[in-house]
Amino acid sequence: MRKLGLGATALVLLSGCASVPTPVSLQAREGQELSYSQGMGCVQGGADTSDGFLLTSLCAQPKDRSRSVLIVRVANRTSRPVTIQEGAVSAQSSAGPLEVLAHTALMREEKTRQTWAAIGAGIAAVGNSMAASDAGYSSYQGTAHTSAKVSGPGGRARVNATTTFSGTAFDGAAAAAAQQRANAENALLFERLAAEKEMGEQAIEGALRTHTIHPGESHAAFVEMELPRQREGGVQSVEVLLRVQGTETRFVMNVGP
Repeated sequence: MRKLGLGATALVLLSGCASVPTPVSLQAREGQELSYSQGMGCVQGGADTSDGFLLTSLCAQPKDRSRSVLIVRVANRTSRPVTIQEGAVSAQSSAGPLEVLAHTALMREEKTRQTWAAIGAGIAAVGNSMAASDAGYSSYQGTAHTSAKVSGPGGRARVNATTTFSGTAFDGAAAAAAQQRANAENALLFERLAAEKEMGEQAIEGALRTHTIHPGESHAAFVEMELPRQREGGVQSVEVLLRVQGTETRFVMNVGP
């Protein structure tokens, strides 16, 4: 089986997961072949059409505890173009249908993440600016004691007075330095936000979208599949269905230890 060209995409998607991912493995049905590509299990199958053959394959890799990444590949061995739709992959467990997320759904998730990240960055930037605006100001207070002798018709006397004072001082150099630091921190904050946005969208670039495959060509893309609720110590079977141009290929996946 030829190696798929989405290894780098899969690595981006699988990186940074804090929890231990749920194991997944594929099983070959009758007429299918199981092989491995860089440690990732792949099953190759196919579907006959009226004017040729569609070579199909599915590779599965865990992403985290609740999702798996599925890479689908279709090679067109017919005499006419075939189109794979964005919703070509579906999945079913014994408990019911499982959500499969292709390009549109994954991009929607990414846009939501970006929105919350931007809100957080904005709050942090406002905090930096407010802290900088208070810099340079300092307050002071104290007490002054005055003692004096006075004389008059009645004789001499000593007068004692106590005065309390307070105020605010401003250090322009300290304020300017604080503002420069805040500006630098805010610039770095938004640069990081832009970089994360670009990386997030690039990682989804290879997700499944509607695509026409011409005779002799092949196409590979990925989807993410929600895993069924885990049972204590049990392995669950999931059927993955790939529909292309009126044909169906069924794959079997085991989920769990």
